[in-house]
Amino acid sequence: MSQDRQAKIQAAAKGQRTGANPLLVGGVVLIVAVVVVVAGVVWSSQKDAVQTGGPPPGTQMGQPFDPYPDAPTVEGAPTLDVYEDFRCPACKLFEQAFGQTVGDLAQEGKIELRVHLKTVIDSNFGQEGSSVAASSALCAADQGGWTGMHQWLFANQPQEPGEFTKDQLEQGAKAGGLSGDQLDAWQECSDAGVYRAYVRSVDDQSVKDQITSTPTIVVDGTQLSWGALVPDGRPDVDAFTRIVTTGEVPKDMVVT
Repeated sequence: MSQDRQAKIQAAAKGQRTGANPLLVGGVVLIVAVVVVVAGVVWSSQKDAVQTGGPPPGTQMGQPFDPYPDAPTVEGAPTLDVYEDFRCPACKLFEQAFGQTVGDLAQEGKIELRVHLKTVIDSNFGQEGSSVAASSALCAADQGGWTGMHQWLFANQPQEPGEFTKDQLEQGAKAGGLSGDQLDAWQECSDAGVYRAYVRSVDDQSVKDQITSTPTIVVDGTQLSWGALVPDGRPDVDAFTRIVTTGEVPKDMVVT
């Protein structure tokens, strides 16, 4: 592993004037008026969706998301809070190292996974790409496509300050296994930005909780220095699994 990558782990006509036919002018004015009204209705509906869209089923505004609500419940399973941003380069490193393990343990019920979708990169660059991607991924979750799209977005993360295109988001949804009516439902939800207000509420709450960077990994209330588990570029999956399934973070890996 390069020193640079390790450091990342450790640590965003003017036209001519001529006479005009009054009828033509009137027709153009009418067309423009119709276009403005239609555009206004579309913009208003999209704005309403963004501003008033509620949280995903089973959660509340400002609260984390459970990607696997139907997973078996193992008594005493520790809670794992993951604070992530789909456009955060360090989050991609965490996903590459431990993402598959986290997903598997959550689906087996060995941990209670709580995902906090943040928009750190949006804040850094004055953009909306992180909230758009997060909302789109939640739309995929509605159709059962969370895991595949989640993995695809990190694997195909644009270089800062790039944002996911609409076509890329669709590729991510398809990677989540969506097609036919499910893909159509996802598209409608994604285009409307249904969950963007929820994503912003989660980010706002995490900032109030003093979580301002990503990825932040918290095991049963204790923040884990996960980079210590990738000392030479090779993730110690066994040690990570032991920590998150027992809820016991070694003292030298506690972030204070």
